[in-house]
Amino acid sequence: MRIDPRATSARAFVHSLNILLKFARLYGFDHTRTAEQLGIAWKELVAAIPQGSEAGLLLGATGAQLLLDGVPLEGHPAERQFAQLLSAAGLASVHFLPCVSQEELESFTRAFPAGKAKPAELAQHLKAALSHSTGIRINEICFVATDASFRDAQVAAQLTAKSLGADASEFKEWLNDPQKLLQLIAAAQGNKANGTAGAGRGAGPGAGIQAGSVNSSSSNDAPSNELAGNSSGAPTGNAAQESASISSSDSRGGVPAEEELMGIFKLLASLGQASDTVRGSSPDSFQTQLSQLPGTAKETIHQALTKLAAQTPSDKPNEAVLVRLAEHLAIRFALERYERGEVQVNAVRQMLDRMNQEIDNLRNILGAHENKMAEAGLVVETHADLLDRQFWAAVPESGKRSVLNSPEAWCIPPRNVRQYVSELIERGEVAEACAILQNYAACANSAEPDARRNTAQGLAELAELYRGNQGALLSDAIRHVGLQLSLEREADLQVLVGAAFVRLSQEAASQRCFPAIQQALDSLDGVEAQRPAIGKNLRPKMGVEERVPEFIDEALRAKKTAVGLSGVLRLLPHAAMEQLALKFSRCSLREDCDHIASLAGELGDEGLSHLRGSLRAGSVPDAVEAVGLMSRLQPMAVPEFLPGRMGDFSRTAQERMIRQIAGSGAPERGQLILSVFDLLDPAVLSLAVDEIGMSGDRQVLGRLLCIADGELPVSGSAFLRVKAVEALGRLACPESVSVLRRIVEARQMWHWIEPQELRIAALQALQQIDPEWSEKFLPQSGIDPQELAVAPLGCEPASRWVRQRRYPRIRLARALPAVTTNLKDNCHFEIKSFSLSGGVATTERHLQPGTQVMLRLQGNLRGVRATAVMRDYRAQDMAFEIVDMKLDERSKLRHFLSRPGVVSAPTSPASESQVLSLSSH
Repeated sequence: MRIDPRATSARAFVHSLNILLKFARLYGFDHTRTAEQLGIAWKELVAAIPQGSEAGLLLGATGAQLLLDGVPLEGHPAERQFAQLLSAAGLASVHFLPCVSQEELESFTRAFPAGKAKPAELAQHLKAALSHSTGIRINEICFVATDASFRDAQVAAQLTAKSLGADASEFKEWLNDPQKLLQLIAAAQGNKANGTAGAGRGAGPGAGIQAGSVNSSSSNDAPSNELAGNSSGAPTGNAAQESASISSSDSRGGVPAEEELMGIFKLLASLGQASDTVRGSSPDSFQTQLSQLPGTAKETIHQALTKLAAQTPSDKPNEAVLVRLAEHLAIRFALERYERGEVQVNAVRQMLDRMNQEIDNLRNILGAHENKMAEAGLVVETHADLLDRQFWAAVPESGKRSVLNSPEAWCIPPRNVRQYVSELIERGEVAEACAILQNYAACANSAEPDARRNTAQGLAELAELYRGNQGALLSDAIRHVGLQLSLEREADLQVLVGAAFVRLSQEAASQRCFPAIQQALDSLDGVEAQRPAIGKNLRPKMGVEERVPEFIDEALRAKKTAVGLSGVLRLLPHAAMEQLALKFSRCSLREDCDHIASLAGELGDEGLSHLRGSLRAGSVPDAVEAVGLMSRLQPMAVPEFLPGRMGDFSRTAQERMIRQIAGSGAPERGQLILSVFDLLDPAVLSLAVDEIGMSGDRQVLGRLLCIADGELPVSGSAFLRVKAVEALGRLACPESVSVLRRIVEARQMWHWIEPQELRIAALQALQQIDPEWSEKFLPQSGIDPQELAVAPLGCEPASRWVRQRRYPRIRLARALPAVTTNLKDNCHFEIKSFSLSGGVATTERHLQPGTQVMLRLQGNLRGVRATAVMRDYRAQDMAFEIVDMKLDERSKLRHFLSRPGVVSAPTSPASESQVLSLSSH
């Protein structure tokens, strides 16, 4: 797997940034350790932004997950807490541009005031600290249609929290009880009607109780959605008449204008200050200020309190009545603006600008509970977040669908989109949910920069919602984002759109949505054609190439190719062919080899070109891994390129290469081995002859007959003639009968000309080709029939294993001792199972596979020697393969294996094949 150095540097920077903030919290910014850590963080930030890069570094946050350019970071506790802090502050991402300076980084870290900042204040601190910065940008994502309600509600919550201080008084008890507040309102209205405050106070309690009870009962008949409109009960008496006159003349239906809402907030502010700082305060101050409000504002407060009075038990007053009152007022105001269609950015932003001074003045008086939570290092949810959910829940169903299916869907925060889409899916309205997600993704191509910005950030957060519909949603979203990425001109938006593209691509890869992955790769090709630097930067972040081995493994386990996988592999021919060749070289089952060969064949000429390049000019390990699949797909390329490279191959590499060709299953594999036969190491020749015989390729018959007849390669020995004769027996070609008979029959006056071991092998081969002649000749052959019992195994074309055992392995009743004689530190063997080609032994120490050893057998075979190559088998036991041996000593081994009492138990054919597969690789 390739490691992106830029991603490593970026992760190191995030880690150092967390340490820097911790040091600043512990020691302060002027401490030496903090200054040193700032220098370290700055160096790692510079390393994470390559020289000449236009993208910079995008550090995003979604919930408790940090994202680097759209790629999730490991979930360490420090990173999770930092992500939660950014998310709670309403920050979608922080963009470090290439022009960032160390001074700007220091200003950024100083915006975190000793870890005690509440999330609601952090965004404001960062904006103030970076107001003149050109190297760091803060990206927010917010529902512009209800921004006013969020900010107003936050102001109201702050004012209300101020009123709930530690110095409780009788007046504060009134402020905490909606029933008593209703009495104050009724008394204030009575005062205005009678013209004197004293009369109002005298008539207040009775009139207030009556008004409160009437309005409480009226609220029970209101619609269940308490925030959807002005459906609460109306006040009685003169107040009702005043409210009715105002409602009839006011087209807003009783909801105050922005200026009137500001007056309500100021009233709440004065109440909070009076309850905490002014001694001897009484309801008179509340009544006086309330009487000065416009009628619509009083009506609005009255309606909200009526609903709270109906919900609050009289015996347990709610300690957060003013908070809830402010929330209700802010939500109703936001709903009114929303229903009137004020969803454009400018209208709401202008309102926020006018209210900003009041908000800034009151931001420092948040409740003590949030302060304590922040000081403890805990991230608490802001009032804005709470009201956001309440507001969205209060929006009518038709309103939600209308805005989410409109071109302004990008205005909706991702969490609200997630909530509504999840509800639709739970109700079975999948088609409607898909339509909303498709419309939201289409906003990525909007002409408005803010729309593209919010959509890119939202798609990165909502990526997992696009899994459904058989990948169509992900493909559609990736198509929109990829198209915009190739067209986007603004540098900061390129980073955000690129992060969304990476996030969606990773989601497609993790869900194995291959049509979507194919769309991502197609889109990336288009981006690289328009902007090569951006495409080159995004490709490693997508992580698709690194997942190719997983895709292939899953396809092999499933025994079928998933829909779209072939298309993905065709778009990644080099990485795919490299992994397919590696998997092919390590397969032990023929079915898996056939499946891999089928996948590789679908990659076309570009994939084959990569395979040819590996065989022609790649490293020795790459060439060895490629030769097996190349033998299967394009066998004529092997004799074209391989002989010229044999001088670079070690003996171990040659053995591996021969096994790869033999296991390829290519009909021409015997001829391919013969094309390099004369260039092989002497220790590999016997293996090559065995594999030629197991191939079933009769085109190699001529060379085998020559070797059997004594025409050996320069480095060949008589042991190779035996191997060639056994190979002729496996091929069972009638053309070889004359040569085999000559070997068996040739004799001088008193003795046979050929060695006994060679004659036994020839007679065993004739038993396969001409059994009648063999049966007649056996009595006069001078060969003991018992010696013929230890015979080589034939080839099974229907075998499910890639390579088959060449000799039956015999489990010995008693372990046979042996010792190496050519090593610096010789090793003792206890051979447990044996055959004419090798065995399995327990060794004193593990020898490296491929090690060539000279074995001297002991016990009943004392003095018999053999040249063997070690193969890997198990932790305690190792397999070895005999590559050369004198024929008279091989006859002794045959005689030993054929004696009665040597065999303990035969091994099963299945396990034998499996053991061969393990030891061969």
